[in-house]
Amino acid sequence: MSNPANNGGKSLADTRRSLLALRARQRAGVRGTGERVVPVARDRELPLSFTQQRLWFLDQLDPGKAVYNAPIVLSLRADLDEQALSRALNALVDRHEILRTRYPLRDGVPYQDIAEPRGAVPFPVTDLKGAGDEEVRAFLLGLVQEPFDLEKGPVLRAHLVRTAAREYVLVLALHHIASDGWSLPILVGELFHLYEAEHTGTPAQLPELAVQYADYAVWQRGRVTGAVLDEHLTYWKGRLTDLPTLDLPTDRPRPPVPSGAGATTDRLLPPELGTALNQLARSERVTLLTVVLSAFMALCDRYTGQDDIVLGSVFSGRERPEIESLVGFFANTVVLRCSTAGDPTFRELLARANETVLGAHFHQELPFGRLVDELRPERDPSRNPLFQTSFTLQHAGVESARIGDVEVAAYPADGDTARFDLAVQLTEVPEGLRLWAEYSTDLYDADRVERLFGHYERILSAVAADPDLPLSRLPMLTEPEYERLTETSCNPAPVPDGCLHELFESVVDRAPDAVATSFAGRRRTYRELEQDANRMAWSLRQAGTGPESVVAVLLDRGPELPAAFLGIQKAGGAYLPLDPDHPAVRWESVLTEARCTTVVTTRDKAALLPAGVTAVCVDDPALDEQPTERPRLGVRPDNLAYVIFTSGSTGKPKGVQVEHRSIVNFTRASIDMFALQVGDRVLQFANPAYDVSLFDFFSCLCSGAQLVQAPKATLLDPERLADLMRTERVTVTDLPPAVLGLLDESTFPELRALFVGLEAFPGELVNRWNIPGREFHNGYGPTEATVACIDYLCPDGTYTSMPPIGTPMANYQAHVVDRYGNPVPDGVPGELLIGGIGVARGYAHQPGLTAERFVPDPFGAPGARLYRTGDLVVRRSDGNLAFLGRVDNQIKIRGLRVEPGEIEQAVQGHDAVDEAVVIVSGSGADARLVCYMTVTAGMQVTPEELRRHLTGLLPAHLVPATFVELPELPRAGSGKLDRKRLPEPGAGAVRRAVPPSTRTELMLAEIWRELLDGTLEIDVHDSFFAVGGNSLKVTQLASRIRTAFGVEVELRQLFVRSTIAELAELVETSELDEASDDELSAILAHLEETQ
Repeated sequence: MSNPANNGGKSLADTRRSLLALRARQRAGVRGTGERVVPVARDRELPLSFTQQRLWFLDQLDPGKAVYNAPIVLSLRADLDEQALSRALNALVDRHEILRTRYPLRDGVPYQDIAEPRGAVPFPVTDLKGAGDEEVRAFLLGLVQEPFDLEKGPVLRAHLVRTAAREYVLVLALHHIASDGWSLPILVGELFHLYEAEHTGTPAQLPELAVQYADYAVWQRGRVTGAVLDEHLTYWKGRLTDLPTLDLPTDRPRPPVPSGAGATTDRLLPPELGTALNQLARSERVTLLTVVLSAFMALCDRYTGQDDIVLGSVFSGRERPEIESLVGFFANTVVLRCSTAGDPTFRELLARANETVLGAHFHQELPFGRLVDELRPERDPSRNPLFQTSFTLQHAGVESARIGDVEVAAYPADGDTARFDLAVQLTEVPEGLRLWAEYSTDLYDADRVERLFGHYERILSAVAADPDLPLSRLPMLTEPEYERLTETSCNPAPVPDGCLHELFESVVDRAPDAVATSFAGRRRTYRELEQDANRMAWSLRQAGTGPESVVAVLLDRGPELPAAFLGIQKAGGAYLPLDPDHPAVRWESVLTEARCTTVVTTRDKAALLPAGVTAVCVDDPALDEQPTERPRLGVRPDNLAYVIFTSGSTGKPKGVQVEHRSIVNFTRASIDMFALQVGDRVLQFANPAYDVSLFDFFSCLCSGAQLVQAPKATLLDPERLADLMRTERVTVTDLPPAVLGLLDESTFPELRALFVGLEAFPGELVNRWNIPGREFHNGYGPTEATVACIDYLCPDGTYTSMPPIGTPMANYQAHVVDRYGNPVPDGVPGELLIGGIGVARGYAHQPGLTAERFVPDPFGAPGARLYRTGDLVVRRSDGNLAFLGRVDNQIKIRGLRVEPGEIEQAVQGHDAVDEAVVIVSGSGADARLVCYMTVTAGMQVTPEELRRHLTGLLPAHLVPATFVELPELPRAGSGKLDRKRLPEPGAGAVRRAVPPSTRTELMLAEIWRELLDGTLEIDVHDSFFAVGGNSLKVTQLASRIRTAFGVEVELRQLFVRSTIAELAELVETSELDEASDDELSAILAHLEETQ
């Protein structure tokens, strides 16, 4: 299925032609005599409009709150006639019925009760002359935040505040049910027109209103039905299928339930920019909304990396000429969805957005609440339904003006609530365009929103100057910002010379008798270790090893390992470590891929090697006969030093080739970073088959420190490990977080530095281990960037979450870029690209994959390269990088990188498995691999059988801990796998339907059928809303329960307890406990709309 948002490929001319018929139909519908709003009799209860009904419902869910207050606060300068202003206010209320309407209930359904004109609107006056600005603001805030009672009324309150001679503040506090943004200038304009008439004693010259808001509500109820309703529903359902979530970056994690706290900010765009944008709209024959919306969508694309952008917006709803001058709540929320895929030019994006806007404009009559009811989006208490970010263009606002002898200006008032994550509005004012935003302070700091404003203004300026720029080339950063980011991305330092084994040899020359290794009570000096390495080098030379040769090492832990690594390099070769615990088929795969024919091993393991491989055995007595002098072979820094194989996304492992200059740079940098020297003792914990072990081996052995080795069984037993560390008085180590969590941090007095990382861990771990006299480093680095390339030394303090990964180490660069390769601003996630001397040569014998992942460096010298890590990071304002996750599906388990494709391919190799998908469940020490699969028809397979199958194919850390069998894998309408819909592990059993059985359940079920569907098969565990309930029907449900059982059920209870089983218990026990604040906020998060 094609993406309904992907309308790419159309030019503006194409779009205009395709929409001509649509516009003609729209105009015909507006002008048709049968569509006119006409007065209706007031001798019956009049309904609310659809938008009013939804707002009323939200107010009932959380009464006594000011979320939907819509205040007008005006600064007045004049010799004000206060009595004339009071009379004008009364005349205004008499003129607009909506301002004197209240909303009582009848059988659980609200209706409009319109009071007769009385000319008695309270108009208190408070004198605050001499008060400070803060005192005035606090008083005004109290006025605008006072809640309304919609059932009793009124929905308008007025208050005049004297602040100085000839200076006043007028507060008109309205409930949103009686007004919208387009009503405000009508209210202000008419109020001061009436004031001028009252003040001068002349008749007001306002035209008579042909209809009132109640007439419109009746008209709307009659119009949005039948074929009209079906047409709108068809459009929106087609447009909004598989709706994505817009993931704008935030300053804080999204809370499970939003608090509703917010703030506002605004700025006036340069007048010449507003002129240029209007000129662009005219030249392209689109609306200004289309231009500024397209630019904001471009910003969202660049901020999120998403190419399917979904925003909410508010349309005026005033298509009928007879309602244009009415005060009231006509505005309706629409969802604007547009594709930015394919890197379109801005002109091409205008065409896509224009079609989106025109389509939404034609179908704006469908009430937003009805749309939510029809689409039934998955309920997420932390988010609003359908969208979380809105964008609106307001064509008129309440700005500075002189009306008669009164100077009127909008009083700057800061809001403290937010209905959405972010609501952005542009308003056309006499000075140009005013940019305003309301944002959730749960998520955003003011600085971030101000930066967003700056980036949006930069994009607006760029598209006004050249609309043919593609999205990828739209400048977003300022020049100073760009220069600062590129500068902080680099850490230049003197480049060390030589090869890795030469670094080791320099230590031997300085401290030959220092202890180099310890293992199981045996100690070897640097002189002895080098002699072993030299013997191995001569033996390998005789076997044909030389520069660029790859020699595998298949050895258990012990002093033979570092001797073999160094011996291979002294012979000119590059070592390739193999894990003795891996299956033999994995060894064969790696040796074949590396084109390696020589293996350093033991005689017992040599028998397990594939045919055609030469084994050089460390326990061969002939090795003792080799010379102990250093070979001199002229190995260069650009020769290979080692090859490490990692998990491959194509189903086979890939070998990362690292040169001497890269590992020497890392080794020298880590020695300096940890101040390693003779006398230090470094624990060798990491698996020698993975590159993190190079820190253990070479940062230690190239500094003169002692390498503390132990059998695997000792390292994996927390008690024996702790004893080893204390006995050997370990000073530096790089233990994984999962292991640290099992040890007592206070029992290692000589431990002065920890190098932790490779996987997520809680801040509590830092708090425990980061004690005075001990450094706690959080490190980061892919194999392709030589062990570690970024480091963060955790300062003292209390950590509530994982610390950042830090800044680049010596001679590394760390660039954070968007999907187009552009640097992203601070606080915006992007892919991490690593540059510098530590970047690996590439993947062994895989030139295509090498070219894909190792790309030219646009920020560096000619010929420089960057490694695309695929990791998602964000640069904080202090310059430190924070790790967020993977750009692709690659994952890590206990620090080991995993490509799901490799595991999925192995699982699907079993005859009984049809499809498989692998994800990670949990985090940190609790992380585990979960495999979801479908089984071939007519076959069965158990988890035990699959584990046995995989054990012969994959390393142990790649075998999933859990297998979940599904009838089919969940897919989006496009056919793509929808990972978000995979069930929780263990939640795959299908629940049997439970019909109502008790008298109370049967009565409740009958009420449900009356309200929903008389033939409905009801399960007592089904939610009322999952089977068709909506906001109107739930109010009727409350009324029916009250009638049937004599029990008063609060509306909010029906959201907290929405199944037959829960309602039956509630009715039978009459335990009508009030919903908690968190539960109530969750309800509001489900139902919130943009108004």
